[in-house]
Amino acid sequence: MSVFLSLFLNLLPLYALIVIGFIAGRFLQVDRQSIGTLAMYIFMPVVMFGFVADLDFKLEYIALPFILYAISTIVALSFLKLGRKIYGDNQANLMSMCASMGNTGYFGLPLALLFFSKELVAIYIFMNLSSLIFEATIGYYIAARGNFDVRTSIIKIIKFPTPYAIALGLACNQSGVELPEIFWTYWTHFKGAYVVCGMMIIGAALSTLDRFVFGVRFVSLTFAGKFVVYPLLAFGFIALDQHILQWFEQDIHNLIMIIAIVPPGANIAAFATKMNLQPEKAASTILLGTVFALFYIPLVVWMMGIGL
Repeated sequence: MSVFLSLFLNLLPLYALIVIGFIAGRFLQVDRQSIGTLAMYIFMPVVMFGFVADLDFKLEYIALPFILYAISTIVALSFLKLGRKIYGDNQANLMSMCASMGNTGYFGLPLALLFFSKELVAIYIFMNLSSLIFEATIGYYIAARGNFDVRTSIIKIIKFPTPYAIALGLACNQSGVELPEIFWTYWTHFKGAYVVCGMMIIGAALSTLDRFVFGVRFVSLTFAGKFVVYPLLAFGFIALDQHILQWFEQDIHNLIMIIAIVPPGANIAAFATKMNLQPEKAASTILLGTVFALFYIPLVVWMMGIGL
């Protein structure tokens, strides 16, 4: 019970931001597409550049983003194929995104701060590069393919700034370039704006709904991917590492599970809004997943003894 209450209280501010986004969209006529564009094309690249430029790389952790990227890719492509058989329209693209893209930033980072030391949180941020790169590549491509042909989708990926920001951050990191203090001052502001806008996107998208868009089959399949298949694949790798590979310690295994059990990512709402990929259904599914996570995550944390 103490774990549940502690987690619940730490997550309340995130839910408050969703409510603020709803109020802003419903009563202040805030445009959800404008918020999504700011989050994706302005705040995200700056924030990711800063994280990558300041990381303390360790050779033994290089494999982690690749492992998590592979898991996300397996889930995304599997549920895209399944969705095309069931729906035959862009609902398949949305389902694939919701099953494979987790809220590792807005939701997962507070969890990491709650359960782990500062050093492990730094490793979590490095591992989270897998989610960011996945969103900027396969995730963005799947979103674009919901409404555009292959050529147009590839062009949109090329124009997406986050991969270039990550590459520039790696170049600065490895070359030893010292960024000025004023950059970090404003980077902190961008990081806060990224979190605020990211969660408000969900509320702003919901504010335009005349009714709650809920499909039992769609939500069931999405939850099966995000809360069952993804964690099982992550746990499978952990079991393999514990008994055969022996690459990582238990703390790293716990970080992997935190990334695996977060709800569908808030950025899905931004992608769906930007690509006109049934944004109301996307926001409704993300909200349901976020509410479900209040009960699901404490159960998994208790079962695995994470942070206890």
